[in-house]
Amino acid sequence: MINNNGDAGYLELFIGPMWGSISERWGRRPVIFIGGVIFCLSVMTFGMIVDAALSGNISVTMVLVLFVASRALFAFGAGAVTPASMALAADMSSRQMRLRTLSIMTAATSTGAIIGPSVSAFLAIYGLSKPFYFISLAGSLILLGALFLLPNSRPVSSENNIGYRELLKGKILFIATGSSFFMIGIYGMFSTLGFFVQDRFSLDPIEAVRTMGLGLMCAASATIFIQVFIISWIKVNPKLLIIVGIIFGLFSVVLIWFSQTIFIFFIAMLSNGIGQGLAMPAINTSLSLSAGSNFQGRVAGITTSTQAIAFLFAPASSVALYQLIGSGSFFVSSIIIILSLIIFIIMPSLDKRND
Repeated sequence: MINNNGDAGYLELFIGPMWGSISERWGRRPVIFIGGVIFCLSVMTFGMIVDAALSGNISVTMVLVLFVASRALFAFGAGAVTPASMALAADMSSRQMRLRTLSIMTAATSTGAIIGPSVSAFLAIYGLSKPFYFISLAGSLILLGALFLLPNSRPVSSENNIGYRELLKGKILFIATGSSFFMIGIYGMFSTLGFFVQDRFSLDPIEAVRTMGLGLMCAASATIFIQVFIISWIKVNPKLLIIVGIIFGLFSVVLIWFSQTIFIFFIAMLSNGIGQGLAMPAINTSLSLSAGSNFQGRVAGITTSTQAIAFLFAPASSVALYQLIGSGSFFVSSIIIILSLIIFIIMPSLDKRND
């Protein structure tokens, strides 16, 4: 689902590819462990900053500086874990099982995006900093288990000297570009959805938040169901899944745009969840299958970058468009998603070779 990285996205645009490349030299497990340690430290630091700010021991300016620094640290850690984990999953799966494996990984991320805010909201009752300490502790325990349970990647060939400029062409360029367009269109719609729901259905802020929450739950539930139960048994070309998923995503944006009842809004959100559930694992799989076994870390870095591009570009531009033309911003999102659909339709199909 949606993972709004905000300011951290600027760093992950470059850090993801850097760590992806490093994981091919050091192995996946060391990079996951290093990134995980940095992530846990950044979250714990964030909690300490909250405590210091609430106690009045530091100035407002210092609070802002420390928040930015902790977010940069967060991006540096998360930017290592994401591509290295994806590359390790690709290392451990055959080409035939790649879609199912990456789908489960995407579902795990979606599940965390749902459970995390819920747990944090509960823990915040006991103090605003408590969720950060809990996340840091939970992450440390998971990291400790991963240190002993995760295998390392297989050795990478010494001939693996191709840079990102040489790698990012052909089908990989098609997929990365189409993925960026799809996510920009979807995330752009989500960036203005709160304003739209309140304006279209004439809701007060509390009702709008409740309606948005139920809509997001519909989308997230559909995404997880598709990724865990549907993709696990269907056997079709990832390109077809991408196209069908994008069509569902496009339908959801158009349906929200013209929706006149909250029920239709929920149907649209359900369609959006189905679209993302089908398209995103298939896109990640297509990128993985388009690269040789020696380049899984780098191609996972490209995946991280395409997501960061969408996180950076979509929110600000979509909110500005909504202020100018209102719900007409959904038309712009639709056009961007259609461009993504065209790119994937003309993209050559993946070959059947083995790694």
